[in-house]
Amino acid sequence: MHTRPAIRWHPFAFVVAFMLLVALGWQGKRTQEAVLQTNQAVSQSLETITAIQAIRSALQDIETGTRGFVITADEAYLDAYASGLIELEAHRRQLQEFADARGYPQQRWFEQFDSTAAERLTIAASNIRVRRESGLATAATHLHQAGGKQLMDRLRELLDGVERRERQQLTDASLAVRETIAHSRRVALIGSLLVAALFFAALWAVRRNLVTRQALARQAQAGEARLDALLQTIPDQLYAIDARQQVSSLSQPRSIRGPAPQAIEPLLLDLLAQPDADYPRQNIWCEVASRRMFEVRLLPTGLGDHLAIARDITELQRNRDSLQQQQAFLRKVVDTDENLIFVRDAHGRFLLCNTAFAALLDCQPQHIEQRRLDELPGAQRLLPLLQGESELLAGGELRSSDVSLIDAFGQERWLQLVKRPLRLSPSICHVVTVAVDISLRRRMEQMKTEFISTVSHELRTPLTAIRGALGMLASGFVAPGTAEAQPLLEIAHKNSERLVRLINDILDIEKLEAGRLTFDLQLCDVRALVAQALHDIEPYARSFDVQLQQVPPDAAARVEANLDPDRFAQIMANLLSNAIKHSPAGGRVSVDLRSGADGLELGVQDQGPGIPESFRGRIFERFAQADASDARRRGGTGLGLAITRSLVEQMHGSIGFDSQEGRGTRFWLRLPLATASAPALAPPAAAGQSHILIVEPDCAAAARLAETLHEQGYATLLAATALDARDLLAEYRVQALTLSPALADEDVGAFLQGLRSQPAYRHLPVLIVGLQPQRRDEDDGQLRGGAVRVIDWLPKPVDPARLLDVVNACLTEHPARPRILHVEDDQDLRLLLARQIEPLDIELQGAASLAEARRLLGAQSYQLAIVDLMLPDGDGSELFDQLAQAVPPPPVIIFSALDAPVHDSRLVLRQLVKSRHDGRELGALIQHLLHHRTPATEADEDDA
Repeated sequence: MHTRPAIRWHPFAFVVAFMLLVALGWQGKRTQEAVLQTNQAVSQSLETITAIQAIRSALQDIETGTRGFVITADEAYLDAYASGLIELEAHRRQLQEFADARGYPQQRWFEQFDSTAAERLTIAASNIRVRRESGLATAATHLHQAGGKQLMDRLRELLDGVERRERQQLTDASLAVRETIAHSRRVALIGSLLVAALFFAALWAVRRNLVTRQALARQAQAGEARLDALLQTIPDQLYAIDARQQVSSLSQPRSIRGPAPQAIEPLLLDLLAQPDADYPRQNIWCEVASRRMFEVRLLPTGLGDHLAIARDITELQRNRDSLQQQQAFLRKVVDTDENLIFVRDAHGRFLLCNTAFAALLDCQPQHIEQRRLDELPGAQRLLPLLQGESELLAGGELRSSDVSLIDAFGQERWLQLVKRPLRLSPSICHVVTVAVDISLRRRMEQMKTEFISTVSHELRTPLTAIRGALGMLASGFVAPGTAEAQPLLEIAHKNSERLVRLINDILDIEKLEAGRLTFDLQLCDVRALVAQALHDIEPYARSFDVQLQQVPPDAAARVEANLDPDRFAQIMANLLSNAIKHSPAGGRVSVDLRSGADGLELGVQDQGPGIPESFRGRIFERFAQADASDARRRGGTGLGLAITRSLVEQMHGSIGFDSQEGRGTRFWLRLPLATASAPALAPPAAAGQSHILIVEPDCAAAARLAETLHEQGYATLLAATALDARDLLAEYRVQALTLSPALADEDVGAFLQGLRSQPAYRHLPVLIVGLQPQRRDEDDGQLRGGAVRVIDWLPKPVDPARLLDVVNACLTEHPARPRILHVEDDQDLRLLLARQIEPLDIELQGAASLAEARRLLGAQSYQLAIVDLMLPDGDGSELFDQLAQAVPPPPVIIFSALDAPVHDSRLVLRQLVKSRHDGRELGALIQHLLHHRTPATEADEDDA
């Protein structure tokens, strides 16, 4: 290990001390120069002061000589005057020389001094002359008036100013000299101390370096010992190759370490001789005798020689081979599985996948593994399989039962996913995904759905003809037959009804499993529904000689629940018919209601033999019957209880039973109690107005339609979904309903059939209104579309009484012989319908196909259209666009074997209206359809 050398401080200290000494010498020289300059300035100032005083003295001599001569007239005083003039001139020149050398006094000062002195000397000479010429008195007066004193004072001021300045400079120079000397002393002291400190620091650094060298020497010795111990401890064999390519061993020779230098020398020299090879250079060497394998690496030291290490990798190689075998085994296992399997890490990299998964991209697993999604061509098709993985890293499990994607061959695949986190350590977590391909199952379900739809049509269509014909014969609608034939007709009609129930049960159970059975939950009085169910099944109970009893609930008990009344009636019919069939003749079936904190419980008790213990676990299974030998005598398909359980669960309830063999069975179902809430009141309407519910998912189109209806005098309610429409129907009193051909939350056909299945809305005017979307280049704001009135949805096989009631209600207001178009591909049904409505004196025209129906609609008008949805050349709903173009459009009765359109098929009413009308025409059309309402409709509304 390399040791960082210590910094040598003592040379640095010596250099710094020398630099400080040089700085001290330079500072002393500067101080000396400053003192000399100050002394010279002082000398010049003293000379200037001396010259000033000499000038002042000369002026004083001139003044004294002048005054003495004026007073005494003694010529001896003029000697002083004359000498003063000479001295004044001499000292004036001397002062000028000083000024030229120093720049002060300035030339202006000399000009003022010379002019003032000249005036003063002139006055002095004048005084002397006057004294000589005019005597003492005149000279004295002249002396007093001449102003010599003022001039003399001005000269003194000029001289005093120069002297004061020079004396101030003397004072400042003395102070500067003292400060310079003091500063030099301080600098010298500090510098001396620093030099001394640096010398001591240098001595300390020298000593420290000596101590460090001794410590490094000891560490080197210890390091050498540790290195030697390390070389002897590691299991690898170390070699040194010097500049002469001589190989020597650095480890102690042991047979378990590695090969001898002479054995491995050829390999090392071969590695050393490799041209343009990067370091480290490595290779595998196998010892023939012991079959041991060594990994040999070669590295340069940077000093001209090389080091090599030989590591025994025999066991490691065995582990690698074993791991490769395990990986190959795992690969065969996952590739054998037909399910799609892949593992991804937290960074989205595919760590493992099988052949089935790679087939989605038409490639091999090795082309996907160790790559991220963005590195795979066409990987966007895998996105549905990768959803939710980031949330799984925290734990849990993710299951997706229905994931669709398109594979590399353009085929749609349906998969069921299971994702689980695979945590290898606290910081490493992968996600394992197993996808089961259910495409075949989906295709089979689709085939089953299509088969059931086809079978439903193919069975219900002839069954309608059979049931209708037998019903007409049995009820005496046509001329009755012989007395012996009447019981046979009743038997045939009874068994046709039984066959209808069987088909309905099969279709109901399939729709329940597929989630296509619609429910209209509303707040209902369960006690009234139970009473109605007992009343309806009373004839059936009499045929078995069984009495029905309703146990009245407690007067304070709440018996209201949110449920579908039609589905609840179906549940009660199944439970009551089952109890009646299993009760002995003369027995009794009782129904009780109990209200508790956990909900409402309804029980149906029979007096039958009870349910065998071995059958109780299968009682709610399809086609399950406890005693198959007795099934034909009692009737039934074994589907009733399975359908009942599904219906109860769909209404958020539960069902079960309590049974004792020989003492009867009590089936119970529990429903949640309805939460009490105040009923909403409809907003008051103006006199003469009608309320219309507009069901339209397009808010803008619904607003424009409402505005159009407001112009026609109607009050409107808006609903964007089928759920909102049901809430408004339960809350408000609605006289008519407009329905969009495409709802967002439910199939239109299913909603319409569910509406017609409720007695309260059996005759509610329903208008299918198709609104055209406005183009961007249209800015007129007009409402465009058309409307068709759908009177009812009659599933096959149809009740003749209901059919006659609907047709008769639609044509009541037509004084002339009305004309009806019946679109049906089955000729027997057309003939049967013609016989059924023959008493109504109606002209019925039949069409067996869409083409024939279109031809008839183009040739004449009709007051009513009865349309089957399944025709040989297309869907019956395709006629609706042509019906909507008639003026006025005839109402429509849907007469089809389909209970409701299948959810994964196209909407039957999706393309009803394709004509274009402006808002005024559409409003007039709706107004016309609403004005031609049936008396039955008004009667129903009055009862509501």
